[in-house]
Amino acid sequence: MAVVTETGASYVRTQRMLTAVRTIMTTDIPEPFSGICEADETFIGGQWKNKRRSIRRAGTKTGHGTTKLPVTGVLSRTNGQVRVQILTVRTGQTYWDFIRSCLAEDCILYTDGYKMNRGVSRYGIKHDWVNHHLGEYVRGDIHTNGIEGFWGYLKRNLAAVGGIRPKHIHLFVGEFTWRYNNRKLSHEEQVEKLMQLLKIT
Repeated sequence: MAVVTETGASYVRTQRMLTAVRTIMTTDIPEPFSGICEADETFIGGQWKNKRRSIRRAGTKTGHGTTKLPVTGVLSRTNGQVRVQILTVRTGQTYWDFIRSCLAEDCILYTDGYKMNRGVSRYGIKHDWVNHHLGEYVRGDIHTNGIEGFWGYLKRNLAAVGGIRPKHIHLFVGEFTWRYNNRKLSHEEQVEKLMQLLKIT
């Protein structure tokens, strides 16, 4: 509502404008990352007890007994940027297809010990991991603290918005990913970059 007040536009028109801006943000994807990178997966969405009654009655839980959506991310330690994707179809193939698309040939990838991560060497990627199940979170430079920090940032911002419909969640994830990747720019520089992106499209 604050945007409606500031712009003086109608609620419907404001929502259309915000959707257009968020859509543009999702298209501004960094180039494949070089150097050391971190990959991880998380789940986003409201708690089951807070879902609408119709959803709870239908019992439409997904993996891990939850309706939350699986999100995969890769963070570059070189430039501090991330690439993120919501996996509507969650398999080892979709997981690794996305991660490989984020990485340049000269990268080194660090992950946790999740079973899908352990076969990464077959793709020719230099890889090492820490075993969270055994209480190992850092071993020298090997850890996933960077991408886990981004998950915290993403979830805090999504929680602050609240009430996001599933069909729009990718737009909000795209918005906060874009904001994170451009956090070193001033507000004016961010606006200018968005204006340039709007002109391109």
